[in-house]
Amino acid sequence: MYHGIQDYDENSARVHLVMEKGDTVFFHPLLIHRSGRNKTQGFRKAISCHFASSNCHYIDVKGTSQENIEKEVVEIAAKLHGTESNISLKDIWTFRSRLVKGERINL
Repeated sequence: MYHGIQDYDENSARVHLVMEKGDTVFFHPLLIHRSGRNKTQGFRKAISCHFASSNCHYIDVKGTSQENIEKEVVEIAAKLHGTESNISLKDIWTFRSRLVKGERINL
């Protein structure tokens, strides 16, 4: 699910990162990044993690610029898991979230 970059300047400086087998790189979520074609015979693995306080609250995205993304996520969840059409984005994140430390409050 890629939705583009607003106000991207094609002339922005780029840094090319050459990696060796077993290397790991972490990106800040606000850093624009991508990967080129895998030119090896091997495969590439990626992990995406999101961290939030269990005391945070969900925000209804209906009527905002995020509403289309919510619809897309709900449609994908329905296809993958055969869920009912009345499932919400909040339900999906509640199902997917895992408490790492502390007390479960809202998530």
